[in-house]
Amino acid sequence: MENQEQQQEQQQEQQQEEKLEKTYKRKGMQTFMKTLVESGADFLIRNGSECTELIYDTIHNVYATKNKNFPKDKIFLFNLVNRDVRKYLEVNGSVILKPKKNTTEWNWNYDSQIGTITGTDLDHAYWRIAYVNNYISKKTYNYGLDDNGLDDKCKALRLATISILGREKKYLQYKNGVYVGEVIRQSKNEELHNVFMNVRYSCYFMMYELSQLLGDDFFCWKTDCIYYRDTIENRKIVHEYLEEREMLFKQLIFNSLDKFEEIK
Repeated sequence: MENQEQQQEQQQEQQQEEKLEKTYKRKGMQTFMKTLVESGADFLIRNGSECTELIYDTIHNVYATKNKNFPKDKIFLFNLVNRDVRKYLEVNGSVILKPKKNTTEWNWNYDSQIGTITGTDLDHAYWRIAYVNNYISKKTYNYGLDDNGLDDKCKALRLATISILGREKKYLQYKNGVYVGEVIRQSKNEELHNVFMNVRYSCYFMMYELSQLLGDDFFCWKTDCIYYRDTIENRKIVHEYLEEREMLFKQLIFNSLDKFEEIK
């Protein structure tokens, strides 16, 4: 009964959210909020480090903050990802989580006296995994990459759009222009949250499987990058494994300053 009630509540919340017309603003919201307070309006507001949400009447305004971690012209990605993932769940049902592995793992028996170390680093790993698993559409995937083909500009935004899936949302509530307290507008959605968890677990599980294939030549993995003894055979093992899973990657080497750099 509790699960049925939770599902009904989530459906009602989703329907309520879908009735809102969501708009994305590049300017601040202080002026609009001041107007609402002075006119004695009822509204909800949620302040974040990267964006602020203000719900008034049937309009859900999303404002970019002065923090430049998120490109202002791509804030709409939050809505696209949420829509795509919900559509995926409607068609395919709940995701089956990959086995949980550590974010970082070391081979403490690695013999550093033999050969040199190289690394293979996944490109926009979480974003790519979400796309390969059909959680997000190709259109959404491409929107999340920079127009010039690089991805540094949108890195934080891409991660945020996936990591907030299913998260509870609390808003500050104003009635007649006066703050009256907090209200939960969106309760936690386990199915949505599990999509984010499976993206993470899928990444770490790939690192784990590669470590097993590399055996004693495996050195360590850190989130989405694996380090191992540099041989032609080992590179082939790693590259073929990742290519089979449609992952994009770059090869790293140690430079003279004992730091990794990308092979040009």
